[in-house]
Amino acid sequence: MKIGFGMERMPCGQFAANAAFFRIGVIAHNLFVLFKHAALGTDRQRHQVATVRWRLSHLPGKVVRHAGSWVLKVAADTVDLFRSIRTCSVAQAVANSP
Repeated sequence: MKIGFGMERMPCGQFAANAAFFRIGVIAHNLFVLFKHAALGTDRQRHQVATVRWRLSHLPGKVVRHAGSWVLKVAADTVDLFRSIRTCSVAQAVANSP
């Protein structure tokens, strides 16, 4: 859990502050695990946070000017991946809302 969430060391010498920092890190880790299981496909279930971050943010694309506005062109499978992540995330949020 330390690697990928910036929890290699505690931020200060106060026990209460370090405990709050650690709890926030645990919540972030648990939310990431929920995101992996709910929104990502089965081929990405075993990836660590750095790998998921790298593969979702470092995607090839091209910025072009079309009809007076800037457009980001990416591969169709990339659009489908982000669309499925958004759909699954919204469905999970609706299912878990009170």
